[in-house]
Amino acid sequence: MAYNLHRLNYLKWIMETSLTKTLARKLGISVRKVYRRFENTLQAPDGPHKVLRVKVERPEKPPLVATWGNISLAHRKGAILDDQPRQIWNKRTELEQRLVADVCELCGSDNAINVHHVRALRDLRRKGRAIKHEWVSVMAARHRKTLVVCRRCHIAIHSGSKQNSPKLAAKSTSA
Repeated sequence: MAYNLHRLNYLKWIMETSLTKTLARKLGISVRKVYRRFENTLQAPDGPHKVLRVKVERPEKPPLVATWGNISLAHRKGAILDDQPRQIWNKRTELEQRLVADVCELCGSDNAINVHHVRALRDLRRKGRAIKHEWVSVMAARHRKTLVVCRRCHIAIHSGSKQNSPKLAAKSTSA
């Protein structure tokens, strides 16, 4: 829709020159030989276009094809501008779901929820660790580096105090 598309021809030329020089250097040939080897003509709705096309055959697989230059820079008066960003539909991650639940995974409290994080799961299984705390067991069992906890439990984790939460104690006695 731009009225000055002709200015993009210079940018297209720079990019094509860079591509041909890169290919020439990688293949150990001249730029002229790159054009001879990879130049093709493709039919487009507005007429034929000269393009650079590299095709790599692979055994038992479809060939890899890379094409450069099949875009017309001609002004189109009837073009429709669609400037609305596409809506992205994604599901929430497991961590997001756990945070939105707003419940401590150790004691069940819903007071001042934050996330405790360890650098690596192997840090949870250190040899020589004297006491295996509940939070270590929970994180190791879930194979997760994060644990959604209330402020009281988070302080207890960082202070190193052994914590027996009512929620986990009830689970272990019923099992």
